[in-house]
Amino acid sequence: MPNTLFDSAGLAIVAYAEVMADGTTIVSTAAGSAANSGVTTTRFGAGQYGLILPEGLTQSQTRDMVFVTPNGVVDSTPYSAKAETDIPPVTPDGAQTIKVGIYGGSPIATFADSGFAILVLRTIIPQ
Repeated sequence: MPNTLFDSAGLAIVAYAEVMADGTTIVSTAAGSAANSGVTTTRFGAGQYGLILPEGLTQSQTRDMVFVTPNGVVDSTPYSAKAETDIPPVTPDGAQTIKVGIYGGSPIATFADSGFAILVLRTIIPQ
């Protein structure tokens, strides 16, 4: 039977950020930073964001676990979010971008601007 303990997966925090609706983060405050070192963010268009990770990360990003929590509510329905593949990639050389789509509206969800928190975990176990 496989071991299902969280720590046996060898997960480490790769990136985190608190992103505002305009795609920016507060770099540092008296309480600390809203993003870890080297992480930047961008906004591609309405509800379409990117978290740009610094270059030189050794493990493959194909094994990332990405958690996104939108902060917005529309018509008393919370926004939803997911990692996106339809958003055009815009990355500096050697960097990795995690694309995020934020959706709002009902009955048809469309891209919607909203702040969000993101946490990226990656295994440190060699492939």
